Amino acid sequence: MRSTDYFCFNCGKNLKPKPPSTSNTEQLIVYLKSIFLAPYGIILGIRYLRQEESKSKIVGVTAIILTLVTILIITKLASDLMSNINDQVNIQRQQFGDF
Repeated sequence: MRSTDYFCFNCGKNLKPKPPSTSNTEQLIVYLKSIFLAPYGIILGIRYLRQEESKSKIVGVTAIILTLVTILIITKLASDLMSNINDQVNIQRQQFGDF
């Protein structure tokens, strides 16, 4: 068997996993998953980083960067929301304290 074979010629057994596709459509799907399913993007990125071709590595790094940026943005928005809610509750509490 050759090192490039993915399946056994005799029995059809999977010898090694097929590398993930780097087509434009698949890249778009990976990037969208990295944004909307943020933690999962790290797993996808690592999966692409383990491949030997440079295009796969670029897709992997991009997926991880998108995931980290998304996590940072969501964390910032959540922090701002909690701060805003806290401020509103304090204002309401002060107004009720005047009664």
